Amino acid sequence: MHLGSIVKQKRCAYAQTTLLFTFLLTFLPLVYGGDGDLTVQTDRDKLVLTKSTKSKDSEPSDLASRIFIEDRISLEFMAGAMFSPCGLGPTVPVYNYQQNNLRLGWMLDSPDKWGPCAGLDNPLRGTFETLLEVTGSYVWESFGTYMTGITGLVRYNFVQPNWIVVPYIQGGAGIIYTDARNWSDQNAIGGNWEFTPQFAGGLRFLIDDNFTFNLEGAFQHISNAGTSARNYGVNAYGGFAGFTYFFDKTWDD
Repeated sequence: MHLGSIVKQKRCAYAQTTLLFTFLLTFLPLVYGGDGDLTVQTDRDKLVLTKSTKSKDSEPSDLASRIFIEDRISLEFMAGAMFSPCGLGPTVPVYNYQQNNLRLGWMLDSPDKWGPCAGLDNPLRGTFETLLEVTGSYVWESFGTYMTGITGLVRYNFVQPNWIVVPYIQGGAGIIYTDARNWSDQNAIGGNWEFTPQFAGGLRFLIDDNFTFNLEGAFQHISNAGTSARNYGVNAYGGFAGFTYFFDKTWDD
């Protein structure tokens, strides 16, 4: 074979190989870009393409495990009504009020991060959450007209894989300002500043990665810890409904 023909064939093969290699590097990452990173490896005369798994593929498949993760911040609004007396403690005159709560939450850990309840098979698997609550109430029956204040809460969410409903329990205490003391014909609330220890339990219905719908039953106590001569206190029970918005994580672990 003529030497010129051989050189020409080799040049043609080299050009075709270069063109194919350029095509693969240019267009295949666009095809696989949403699923992973494209890695080109050479094994002698072979061209091997491998696809690595991105964080999107490695995320938990169930919604609960994606929502309840460490350091996630949430904003929650709950509205409901409380009724007293509740059959427990002082039998003061009827004291019914409508209450609105705005809560800023911070997830302290992830379900399998630590502790004796970690593990997919543990029925108590869950995560701790702390909340700062701003509350405002309108008293529609009996003495007083309003209450407003702040509350600190600690919540435990029972998180199981593939559940779309997450139960929780919570407890905390706060301080409120009220005008109920101005009604002198009652002995339940004697100060403008009152303390509010409370407990609650609820259900969070998972909508998507950022939203849950919540139902909550609660017990609240109102008293001034003996700082006023009138301090029978109020024990109330009731329920709330509302929504939680979970912000995407703003920093990495």
